[in-house]
Amino acid sequence: MEYEITTLKPEDFEEMMLFLEKSYRHYRDYFPLRYPHVWRKDTLDYDNKLILKVNNKIVSHVGIFDLTLICGDLKYKVGGIGGVATLQEYRGRGFMSILMREAIKRMREKGYLFSILWGDRQRYGHFGYDSAGRNISISISSRSLRLEYNPRIVDYRQYYGEEELLRKIIKSHNKEPLLVYRNERDYRLIFNKNDLMTYVSENGSYISFYHSSPSSIVELGGEPEDVLSLIYTIINTVGKDKGFGSVTINLPYYPYDLMNTLVRVRTGWSIGAVGLVKILNLRKLIETYKPLLAERSRNISINFMLEIKDTGESVSVSIQRGDIDVSNRRDGFKKIALSEREITEFLFIGPEMVGITDKLYNHLFPLPFYVWRLDHI
Repeated sequence: MEYEITTLKPEDFEEMMLFLEKSYRHYRDYFPLRYPHVWRKDTLDYDNKLILKVNNKIVSHVGIFDLTLICGDLKYKVGGIGGVATLQEYRGRGFMSILMREAIKRMREKGYLFSILWGDRQRYGHFGYDSAGRNISISISSRSLRLEYNPRIVDYRQYYGEEELLRKIIKSHNKEPLLVYRNERDYRLIFNKNDLMTYVSENGSYISFYHSSPSSIVELGGEPEDVLSLIYTIINTVGKDKGFGSVTINLPYYPYDLMNTLVRVRTGWSIGAVGLVKILNLRKLIETYKPLLAERSRNISINFMLEIKDTGESVSVSIQRGDIDVSNRRDGFKKIALSEREITEFLFIGPEMVGITDKLYNHLFPLPFYVWRLDHI
């Protein structure tokens, strides 16, 4: 079967939306309504949307989304993958694999450190993706808050597009240690979504959840004590109307005040991955994280070489009490040769995931990153 691989054009927009809705069995305009900052006609990055056409008809798609991740003072680009779909009558012909391989090639050329997506681990493991990052899901209730913290009822307002409330949301979110960069337009489009409910306290803390899942907080921010009081207030006001007395919160499993405070009032918790990651440039990744590795290794001296067995890509790291050198040298370096998927787990979940028990590596890894639920694509 003859086919053509190309990128999306503005004149293809309506056909593209209908294609996605049919492929995912979603309602009309689901994508621009759910993801307005990346899937509206005026916000869509057309050159990064790969489509496969048969007889001039869109039958398969893989989208690349440019994401800037922030980790403290570090800022770097990764390639998000989303909207992966093939029309049902064209499945089983390898079109998705063709587009995924092309997307990976293009992301390497663009210099992204890694690629991230959300989907089936086995399906995308075929392309070198594996679980990465650490997300903590914390359950808290009105009772656990009352017994563990003694919160107060606070004044709050629901966000309906007010500029002063948006400023408070932006200020609070930008204080998070791990996040995806958003410009002001992104913030406005995300928080003005019809089905997103956002409540902002007088002191600027906020919580957000979707109307269909009021007990699942998808994003929050602010000073920890004020956040707890806002959650308690919402449970005892909005919760009474919508029938929930507890909430579940997803946020980075990372040692910072907000997570530590929420953990102390939990009824339960679980830890999982942030997403599925494929490393695109191993050396550049280590070089980008050098400041963090230097901070973590002030009392460590070690030389090691990481090698991806699937591709032969390698990088040597010499650490001498906070002084880090990244090179291609091999002599005198302990070799850690792992598969592409194992390297991802080693770097982003922890060395113990791949059976490496030397505790020195636990001081260095996992490398932190996080993508909040409102930034999923």
